[in-house]
Amino acid sequence: MPQPSKPLRTVIPVIVFGVAVLLVSMVIFAPGSDRTKLTTKKTAPEETSVAAAPAADDTTSSDVAPAVESSESDPSVAEATPAVAPAATLKGLHLKSHPVDPSKPALTLGSLDDPDNWSMQLIFQRAGAGVAEISFANIWYTAAAKRQAEEYFSALRRGETPAVSLPVEERYVLNRSHELVRMNADGLTVTRNNISVLSAHLLKINDVVFEDKLSQAEYWEQVSPGHFVATVLDAEDKVVALLTRKWELGSGFDITIHQHLENKTTAPLDFIWVQYGPANLDPDRARYMDRRRFRFGYEFSDAQDPVHVADVIAGGEMLLEMTDAIDTESIEPLWPNKVSKADGFTLSWFAATNRYFGLAVHPLLTAEGGGARSLAPQVEKIERFVQEGADADNTHVFTYLISPSMTVAAGETHDLSIGLFAGPLKRNMLDDQEPYKTLNMRGLILYQMSSFCAICTFAWLANILIIVLSFLDQFLLFDWGMAIIGLVIIVRTLLHPITRRSQGGMQRFTRRMAKLKPQMDKINQKYGDEPKRKQAEQMKLMREHGVNPLQMLGCLPMFLQMPVWIALYAVLYFAFELRQEPAFWGFFQLFGDWAFLADLSSPDHFFYEFQESHQVLFWRLTGINLLPLLLGVLFFFQQKYMTPPTATLSPEQESQQKIMRVMMIGLFPLMLYSAPSGLTLYILTSSSVGILESRHIRRQVDLEEQEAGDAPQTAPEKKKKVKDPQARAYAKMLERRKVEAKQKQAKNFKKRK
Repeated sequence: MPQPSKPLRTVIPVIVFGVAVLLVSMVIFAPGSDRTKLTTKKTAPEETSVAAAPAADDTTSSDVAPAVESSESDPSVAEATPAVAPAATLKGLHLKSHPVDPSKPALTLGSLDDPDNWSMQLIFQRAGAGVAEISFANIWYTAAAKRQAEEYFSALRRGETPAVSLPVEERYVLNRSHELVRMNADGLTVTRNNISVLSAHLLKINDVVFEDKLSQAEYWEQVSPGHFVATVLDAEDKVVALLTRKWELGSGFDITIHQHLENKTTAPLDFIWVQYGPANLDPDRARYMDRRRFRFGYEFSDAQDPVHVADVIAGGEMLLEMTDAIDTESIEPLWPNKVSKADGFTLSWFAATNRYFGLAVHPLLTAEGGGARSLAPQVEKIERFVQEGADADNTHVFTYLISPSMTVAAGETHDLSIGLFAGPLKRNMLDDQEPYKTLNMRGLILYQMSSFCAICTFAWLANILIIVLSFLDQFLLFDWGMAIIGLVIIVRTLLHPITRRSQGGMQRFTRRMAKLKPQMDKINQKYGDEPKRKQAEQMKLMREHGVNPLQMLGCLPMFLQMPVWIALYAVLYFAFELRQEPAFWGFFQLFGDWAFLADLSSPDHFFYEFQESHQVLFWRLTGINLLPLLLGVLFFFQQKYMTPPTATLSPEQESQQKIMRVMMIGLFPLMLYSAPSGLTLYILTSSSVGILESRHIRRQVDLEEQEAGDAPQTAPEKKKKVKDPQARAYAKMLERRKVEAKQKQAKNFKKRK
């Protein structure tokens, strides 16, 4: 190839050098460049310091809030930081402050006076641009308050003046702001922040970290209800970045949080955004066990599901009980954890739940459920900070949603918007409505009493039972109490063949063993010192007479009902559909608003209902109940009069059976004293039906044996003893003459032959 001439080789580098100088001059001296002066000088210490650690020792992440420091000290940030770091940093970055007028009332979205159009009300606070309180318009703490509110709103709908007032103090509050107390890095200064729901926590721009200031009210300007703006300025008070948070509330239980980071400079900026996530919810006041949990929805990795056709997964090992969440020994982040890292799962949603309600962050989808189901663009990591209290009820778990590192081009805006579900765990809503259906947020509902032995709680059976109960309530019986009784009939009918065979076999076995009792006694006397020989002879005798103990089936019918009891327990405890639902169409509440069976998910409260629950040993008492006591009386009657006698039990076996009867009569009522009244109603009804069923089965067995000629001989009538001496002598004479007559008749018969 021919080479260029020498003059041309000299001119070309000169031209290239001139163009480069011109471009650099345009960048440096361009209009507005004074807003983004670059410098190699480090920012002031107060701007770069990270005060996220509550204690001086920040080696244990479970005891400290996650601090997003420089990439050299935080490996997770270093991985997300672009390979080419900015050569210089902005100077003197700070947040613009706005005056705070404490006399101004808090702004709100939604309404509590119009439950037909609004489900909740949000009360905002400028500190952290979050929600100070989430209150439901028509969900109440107690069943009595619910009935009073229904009467109040019904009168308003009829255009009448309500005869009762609205029980405002009993309105259910899902979540409210909580004070976070932390120790600064010096180990001496205590920082107190009032943390609102999903409020801002930390912002990192390049190497500058803003943390505590975002939790203060003066740095957020509230443009309108739920619309907040924070402004980042440089040393010359020129705008560097804008942070916008706008809350949008619909008529349901879903909230949209529009979040945007806008780069106002002429150079790219690196951002990391951290906000508070769902914290632990308050425990239920009428609970008898604490089942608050942190839950995760996640997708398979791209390698396992490239087109993401599989449903979002909810459950498995991605469940954290409150007792485990407050474990300060664990330093592992909530997400990603060991399981998600090993399998490459992608986060879809994250939630905190209690007995009936949930607070969950999720990606935004269209009204038809379209869009990405992953929360990864907004949340890369979830950390926690445990603020210990006197007990589990007063211990608070704060969570932090940490975004991935984002590079926002000059003049561009980055979208970090997310959705927030804040509502009851209702099956029909989470099953049918978007975005919950697409995100499989039905998985938030877990009919599981304990995570220790999940399979022992029969969650799969609980899902079947709630479907059956709902069908009976909505289409056949129109009452939850009657639906429970209907469930008893269904279960008893399905188990009747087994029950009939078991009780019939036990009845026949007992009668045949009674006939063999004399021979059994002889074997006991003969081989009393040889247990093995005695057992062998007894089994031989039973085989010769066709007696088989295995035909009884023993307690199999009861064992088959135990899973139903446990699953029904879980349904009545966790199903929102049964919360505060009365039995028998609210009949007992017609008598002076009687609390008896006013709430099938709580004890029956026949005699009295306490205003506050009281912990007594293992029980949390909410009142004085009747159904568990009736259950003990019924078990006593059943054991004493309905259990067939056993003729071949040894004294040791009789003692064991006596202990079992005492446990059955006494232990069951104690265990079920604080259980849902719907469960005791089920067991009480089932036991009553079982007594009638046993009597019917016994009559059937007696008829079958009479027809087969194997009926037990009826005992002859006992003659009455005559107390008068003359009458007694006369009776003896008659007996003697009858005997003599029979003997004479026998002799005459022989002579004829």
